[in-house]
Amino acid sequence: MKNFKKGMLFTSIGTYSNFLVQLIVNMILSRILTPKDYGVVAIMQVFIVFFNLMIESGMGPAIIQNKNLIKTDYKNLFSFSAIFSIILAISFGFFGNILALIYNNDVYKILTWIEAISILFNGLNIVPTAILNKRMQFKAVNFSLVFSNIFSAIIGITTAFLGFGVYALIYSAITSSLINFLLNRFFTQLTFSKKIKKDSIIEIWNFSKNQFGFNFINYFSRNSDNILIGKFMGATPLANYNKAYQLLMLPNQLFLGVINPVLQPVLSDYQDDVEYIKNFYYKVVHLLGLIGIPLSIFLSMSSKQIILFMFGNQWGEAVLPFSILALTVWCQLTVSTTGAIFQARNQANVLFFTGFISALILVTSIIIGIISKTIFGVAISLSIGFFIAFFWNFSQLIIGSLHSSFLEFLSIFRSAVVLGGLTFIALYLESFFDPNNYFISLAIRSIIFLSVMICYIILTDEKNQIKILLKK
Repeated sequence: MKNFKKGMLFTSIGTYSNFLVQLIVNMILSRILTPKDYGVVAIMQVFIVFFNLMIESGMGPAIIQNKNLIKTDYKNLFSFSAIFSIILAISFGFFGNILALIYNNDVYKILTWIEAISILFNGLNIVPTAILNKRMQFKAVNFSLVFSNIFSAIIGITTAFLGFGVYALIYSAITSSLINFLLNRFFTQLTFSKKIKKDSIIEIWNFSKNQFGFNFINYFSRNSDNILIGKFMGATPLANYNKAYQLLMLPNQLFLGVINPVLQPVLSDYQDDVEYIKNFYYKVVHLLGLIGIPLSIFLSMSSKQIILFMFGNQWGEAVLPFSILALTVWCQLTVSTTGAIFQARNQANVLFFTGFISALILVTSIIIGIISKTIFGVAISLSIGFFIAFFWNFSQLIIGSLHSSFLEFLSIFRSAVVLGGLTFIALYLESFFDPNNYFISLAIRSIIFLSVMICYIILTDEKNQIKILLKK
């Protein structure tokens, strides 16, 4: 698994560098911009993701999985993506009129045209990025990502200090997408074809349509909460909820941002060797569970310290929703890997069906939460939905695709549950002596959390399991 090691190394550098940059930027901008500013962008971000999804159309994973594509096909697909990107970028500009009508704010009429630039370059970047990942040039992919995010951070912070308000977030996004595309285009030396041939599109269509279908329904299951909260509760409640949800997704960025981009390109070479994929995947999930369950306990019990220290006192309304959502971090960490395994098994059709049912579960839970008219109610209902979706997704993957026992799969979480219980006891005892200073309190809790984890791993067989996984 030399390619997996190499991919993990460079993806780790890229992911953690970006995490650090984004964390610093987020902490600074959260103190400069108001929750209302963030709420405006959060509403628009929902539809930015949708338009980016439309442009991508499942093309990236399809290019990685298909071993028959040649240089001419890449040029054709690049040209097709460029035309489609231009059309949808212009459409997004006009879409601002609809957003202004729905959310009673004319600022969207201007913001969508500016953000359309970012959508254009994100669309142009799909084929170059997929080619680099397929070639396993993870060093180039992550260099582009780090470099573009550093520049976007500089632009975002500078314009925020200059008083550009909500526009600072938009300019930052444009900078990131532009530089990322230019660098990936340079590394691939990809050019447009003079004439687009439909054969290249047909070659990837079967995989791409199912991947797009999954992405499409997964989008609505993940963003319907933002759409509905923005419409029925307003921009400020949405901003507080969005802050809580962003923190919920940080562990995904930290761990799955390293693992997922590497899993499909590497394991796709073993798509018919079910036993090999299963054994390797179980070790990955075991490690994610060992991290995720105690981390969920820590984040939930330290929600107040985390929110107020990172973002400031104006974000106090995000504390309670985050404390509830944080309990599902381990679900997010493990479930989010299933897509890469379905892809590696060349089962995009199963991925689509599984995602469709999962979307119904999550959207239903969000609607039930919206009825409560509080973001706390949404957080509780959505958390229940996450747990149900966890069992649904893994039942399809483990039984249907990996031909294994679901009880055998659940048994790999046994050690993680024990560690989670020890973490809860340690943090609960600490709460009786908790200082009033948020930073000191968070520092003490972090030390306790890490100490419990390290001691448990050293004193049990987990240290040997981790060594084996790292060697592989």
